[in-house]
Amino acid sequence: MLFKMVRKIIDTFLISGMVVSLFLAVFLTSLQYVAFNGNFYKEEYEKNNVMSVTGMNIDELMKITKIMQRYLMDKEETLDVSAKINGSMQRMFNDRELAHMKDVKDLFQKGFLTRNISIIVFILIFTYFLFAKSFYKAFDYLLKGTIFIIILLLVFAFAVTLNFDNWFTGFHLVFFDNDLWQLNVETDRLIQMFPLEFFQDAVFFIFRNTFFTFIIILAIVYGILKMTKKPVFK
Repeated sequence: MLFKMVRKIIDTFLISGMVVSLFLAVFLTSLQYVAFNGNFYKEEYEKNNVMSVTGMNIDELMKITKIMQRYLMDKEETLDVSAKINGSMQRMFNDRELAHMKDVKDLFQKGFLTRNISIIVFILIFTYFLFAKSFYKAFDYLLKGTIFIIILLLVFAFAVTLNFDNWFTGFHLVFFDNDLWQLNVETDRLIQMFPLEFFQDAVFFIFRNTFFTFIIILAIVYGILKMTKKPVFK
């Protein structure tokens, strides 16, 4: 009796670990895709009239964007660079902006590590269920976990849609232990390049990619389970 109870607790823990690791792997991959998609930035700059606000042409903005992306990937030493602004070469970011971007870089690096670890954890746990349980059980757990994630994503989307400003502020309060993210739109080019509308669109695309990835996973897993000719939900 005790053995069965312990086994059930372990299985519940592993199922939870599999679901969480799958979510993190997919979500952080979707985030990376959007964050390093040059076309997305170009479209947002044009949509938000960033060229007029910053005094930079689109080519100069994209040059700085590529440097920022390389910096976030730890392929550039510094963001303390100059750019052609209103016809003259000027320092792009001030010290406060550079300090904030260092925090952002650290967050991205942790995100990359978390994503990679999550992929490994998911593969290990799923493989364990395949051999310790059965082919059917492993995919059954995956199916139910995927449905759970999809429901959570819908709840998240509803909550964020209600008040994006509050959610965005809450995100910064949770992930940053300083107020460097509170920038001045009149003087700080970082917030001029990336106004709130930029992040609204970024979150939408990240959510959309994550959501449809899980819909595809759900369809594939459901199809595999149907081929076993066993009841899918029980």
